[in-house]
Amino acid sequence: MLIHFRLRERCYCAFCKTPRWVYAKKHVDLTNVVLTGVAAWLATLAVWAELEPRGLMFFVVALMGSEIFIYLRWRMNLMCQLCGFDPIVYKKSPAKACAQVREFFNEQVKNPEFWLTRSPLLQVQRQILVQERKAWDQQVLANRTRSSALAPTRTP
Repeated sequence: MLIHFRLRERCYCAFCKTPRWVYAKKHVDLTNVVLTGVAAWLATLAVWAELEPRGLMFFVVALMGSEIFIYLRWRMNLMCQLCGFDPIVYKKSPAKACAQVREFFNEQVKNPEFWLTRSPLLQVQRQILVQERKAWDQQVLANRTRSSALAPTRTP
């Protein structure tokens, strides 16, 4: 029987709805254990030129390292690169996830490379800039009318 699985799955970000690929595997499976055993066996032969019980230490260390690597790869890949949303943080605390997205957004607005991405947060930033321009234009217009009203009138 051939053990076959997809390394990545296609999913959508729950916040910005953009499609992306994430690693599906969260922990080691039988394939990783077998490959780690083969690697430990080869390392044992390379170091001692025969099978030794000390070679089990290679196996244990390599298996722990692969478990840590696979879990961290899965965990780091969950966070959306376009909006900064992390579903694990959201599951624990929606307020923290909101603050995390807001912080990511504020950092990315200052980054010139962000303006060249296809992030959905760009539309939000453009709307904010339009609102700020409208408010500034209204303030300038109000200042002009106020200053013209306060200006002394000339009498001929």
